Formats: sequence, structure tokens, C-alpha cells
Amino acid sequence: MDISGPQRGFLGWVNRAPEGSAADLKRTYGLARVGFPLGLFSHFSFIFLFWFLDLPVMALFNVISAGFLTWCVWSAWTLRDLKLATTLALLVEIPLHAILATYYMGFAPFFVAFLLFPVMLMPLLPFFDRGTRLGLSFTYAAVFVIVGAVSIGAEPVHPLSTSWNVFFLIFNAVPVVSFIGIFAAIYETAVTSAEEKLALEFDRAEGLLLNILPAPIAARLKDNPGLIADEHPQVSVLFADIVNFTETSDRMAPSDLVQTLNAAFSRFDALVEKHGCEKIKTIGDAYMVASGLPEPRADHADAMVALALDMIDVADEINRSGEFPFSLRIGINSGPVVAGVIGDRKFAYDLWGDTVNVASRMESHGRPGLIQITETTRVQLDNTVQVDPLGNVDIKGKGSMPTYAVAGRRQTV
Repeated sequence: MDISGPQRGFLGWVNRAPEGSAADLKRTYGLARVGFPLGLFSHFSFIFLFWFLDLPVMALFNVISAGFLTWCVWSAWTLRDLKLATTLALLVEIPLHAILATYYMGFAPFFVAFLLFPVMLMPLLPFFDRGTRLGLSFTYAAVFVIVGAVSIGAEPVHPLSTSWNVFFLIFNAVPVVSFIGIFAAIYETAVTSAEEKLALEFDRAEGLLLNILPAPIAARLKDNPGLIADEHPQVSVLFADIVNFTETSDRMAPSDLVQTLNAAFSRFDALVEKHGCEKIKTIGDAYMVASGLPEPRADHADAMVALALDMIDVADEINRSGEFPFSLRIGINSGPVVAGVIGDRKFAYDLWGDTVNVASRMESHGRPGLIQITETTRVQLDNTVQVDPLGNVDIKGKGSMPTYAVAGRRQTV
């Protein structure tokens, strides 16, 4: 039979379970593989002890129980179906043994403690629904209290001497206390493991969400899942595009193409974070960034131009490496935009408005290696940025517009 789990040593043997078993069924096999042999040992011991104490009914009962538990051990060892074995053990054999022994010998030998086994173990079994398991556990807890209370006030049929009461008290308490410890350890381990996995999955989901949405937007979406649409009166928008990308990519293997783009855009992503801007999206070989949202900033234009200059430097570096003929066209415009989240399954944070359209035109009407900006961006730059006029450019839907090229940072004396 195929089995899962570690296959070496005692721990591997204990953790065996049929292939594809769920975690709760694996736990049941582990408990059965330890609990049934211990129960078989104690019942064999009870046969001789009760016979010696002249309790033939109890001795005969344990002969039958030992045979039953031998079958249970065989089922656990050979990975047979444990539903019938564990159900009969917890709901019939153990309670009957506890009640019968308490009836004959009274409360003092503490056989009534055996009723705690179904109380503890029933919630762990995967063979019934959760409500049934908990109901049976509470039922046997009530039986434990009732049998214990009655036995304290009733005279036993076959009272034992003090020394025998002490012996049986210890003999019976040790496995019960041990199983309480095992029971607590199982639940503590399960809870700790579940919490660790939950924390790991939460961090992973949080990381994925923050890769898709800006942190403030992600926080708002988690707190109040619904429409998010904001007006931002002053932002700067950048579009960058790789020149002649389509022609070059036709000569590259798909894996090399994706690897090259990933390497370049990953470096751009790091620059976006360095300058405190917000990457909006990539469209093929085009790259879109915004500055001044979702949190406003007065120097949005300066931050965007500084990012653009660094991106040009990265493009030149890649081009010099000879791995890819890499040259960028970059366009920047500043002004009001509407930003929001669209989609309810695959979220996308995007921008809309005339400012975005003009920024895209600045890129598409530009030249390789050039950062082309509008008048609205130029007037918001500080005097450390050197810009050169390019003349007027005819922009669809806007007419003729003056544009400028960012030459770089002015040298400070």
C-alpha cells in the first residue's frame, strides 16, 4: 500500500497514512498507532490482575477487549480503515470498561477516568461532522460526571484494599494524564502551525497586493471594498517606450526577450521606489509612472524628471553592454488626473484624463534618448534642471503645444 510521510525511524512509522490522506486522518492514524498498543498492554495486564482479585466478569471482559484491541492494532499497523475500530473503541469499549469497573470497584481505583478518553479524542476524529464530534464529547463528559458522582456515594460490589486502590489509581492515571499531555500538544502544534501558515499566507497575499496597488489604496480597499476613484489636481505622468522594440524582438528567442525586459523593468522599478514615485503599469515595452499620488507632493515634477534622467542612464548602460539595442523615448506631462481601481477580481490601479493623454503624446512624438516635457511640467521644475526648447508640436486633440527637452542637471559651482 502506498504511504505518505517520512519513512525512516519511529517518527516516520508513527506518521504513516494512506496516500492522499488529509491532515486530520493522518493525525488519527498516529494516535491509533500509539494508543491502541498501549490499550492492548493495559488490557492484557487487567486480565491477570482481575483474575487474581477474584473478578472473573472483569477478567473475561478484558479478554474480549484484548481481542478487539488486537484487531485495532492490526488495522492501524496495516493502514486499514480506522473508522469502525476507533468508533467502537471510543464509544463502546472504553466507556463500558470504565462504567463496569467503577460499578465493581468504586471510585477510588479511578477507572472512571477512562471516560476522559472519548471526551478528549472525539473532537480529533475525522469520521463525523464537527457538530456530532463535539456533541459526543460533551455527552461523555456528562457521563463522566454522573458516573463519578454516583460511584462516590455508592458502595462498590467488590471493594478493594487501600493498597490496591492506590495501585490502580496510579496505573489508570498515568495513561490518562499522558493522553491529556498528548492531546494538548497536538492542539498546540496544530494551532501554532496554522497560525504560522496563516501569517505566511497573509504576508504573501499582502506582498502581492502591494505589487498591484499603492499601499494607501490597498489599505483603503481592505477596509472598505468598493469603488475607489480620486481626483488629484497636480501630478506628473511619465511614459517611456523602447525604441524599435518590435523589430529587435523578432530576432530574439522568447525566453531571451522576456529576460531582457524583466531585467530592464526591474531596474526601473527600483528607481521608481528610490524617487518616491508610483509605477502604474507596463504595456508591452511601454512603462508608465506617476508622481504626486496617491499621496500628494509639491515636488512631483522634479521627482519625475530625476527618475527619467536615471532611466536614460540605465538604458545607455544596457545599450553599451551589447545585450540589447536599448534606447528610450520618454514623455512627461503635469496636471490633474482621475485615479482609481478597476476590476473586482484582477485589480488594476489606473489613471485617466487629459494629462495622461498628453504625456503619452510627449513620448510618442519624441526622439530616442530624449526626455520631452510640456510647458506645464517645465514651469514646476526648480532651477537645477536644465531644459531646452524644442518648438511647438502638433498634438492630436490639443493643437500646437510648446515642448522642451530635459538636458540634465545644471552644474553647481
